[in-house]
Amino acid sequence: MKQMKAVIFDMDGVISNTVPIQYETNLRLAKTLNISFSREWNQSLQGLSRRKTVEAMIEASSSTFTEDEVDEICNKKNYHYRELISQLTPRDAQPGIREFIQELANHKIPMVIASASQNASFVLSKLELLSFFQGVVDVTTLKRGKPDPEIFLKAADIVGVAPAECIALEDGEAGLTAILQTEMFSVGIGIEPFMKNADYYVESTSKLTLDGLEAVLNKHQRTIR
Repeated sequence: MKQMKAVIFDMDGVISNTVPIQYETNLRLAKTLNISFSREWNQSLQGLSRRKTVEAMIEASSSTFTEDEVDEICNKKNYHYRELISQLTPRDAQPGIREFIQELANHKIPMVIASASQNASFVLSKLELLSFFQGVVDVTTLKRGKPDPEIFLKAADIVGVAPAECIALEDGEAGLTAILQTEMFSVGIGIEPFMKNADYYVESTSKLTLDGLEAVLNKHQRTIR
């Protein structure tokens, strides 16, 4: 069987329970733009960069802004978000994800973060999970954000593993779209219909186990340990 040598994680909604925080931050921006905002729209924005998120919300409004003004909106949005995530504790990790990460670590399987968030390392440190990861992709170095696969390919490069030997986990449509453009084994998480396009699909992180992942990989003539 083909050995899978690394696991790449999205963060928001996969490792951290920060999607509600993102919703609150985006809702605040929506109110200033005088547009309606829903949790469904918030979910569809998962995986996009801060600027792409702001630009999408501005586009839905009747407002126009200069580039400098958009930069200022992005900065204010991030300031508010940082205020909220500063209150995170290890209890804010997604259900079962700490145990799953620990299982991978016990088997010495390298793990990397491929998150669109520039605050990924800070969030992981608040959850006391940062030390488990061999690297976090620096999104400021990317030429293209999700749904382009660049971030996942860079994550594989961090640990020197070929994409075809990586497993990648996502809960956002943009991120899963990116993974599906690579040779990585994709894991979709959540109740969004698009997640079922992944090679392996679970409704919740609480369903993620090493044994369960291994069983599915075996059906694809692959193994992780």
